[in-house]
Amino acid sequence: MITRITREQEWACIEAAMTKIKRRGFEPNHKSRVERDMTFMDFVAQTAEAYAAEWAVANYYGLPYQPDQSESKERADVGEAIEVKWSRHPAGNLWIGHSDREDDVAVLVAGRTPLFTIVGWIPVSIAKRDKYRHSTQDKWIVSQINLQPIETLERSSFASAIRLMSNV
Repeated sequence: MITRITREQEWACIEAAMTKIKRRGFEPNHKSRVERDMTFMDFVAQTAEAYAAEWAVANYYGLPYQPDQSESKERADVGEAIEVKWSRHPAGNLWIGHSDREDDVAVLVAGRTPLFTIVGWIPVSIAKRDKYRHSTQDKWIVSQINLQPIETLERSSFASAIRLMSNV
């Protein structure tokens, strides 16, 4: 499923990325990151693109979105329980970390702003099974072939992930 964000949304993502990085004092080589050898400018762009991918999912479901609305993993990226994972590579994989919430649904988005492909979804609890554990990193990796088509999420038993939280 291909979806687009607007120029205004792109600007908001860039502003949110700069604010987050400055406020938290993050650097590209922060200990929580896997890809630590990028320039600072690339790091800002990558953070903005990740927000843009989240916004693309929000647009797809007709949900409101604000970049960096969650300071940690206490809230979903989108809706009630959607954790958006972004890859700039069309054939990229979905990566899950220990901090990803077990009750969430992970959605993989691929591409570059403003056009994204919403690739598919998987419950985080299933993505954290041993068969997806990465051999050299303390994470889980799910290839696209193991994801459910995004069009099936609304009809699944995980459809509640799409709903809005009452205080959003």
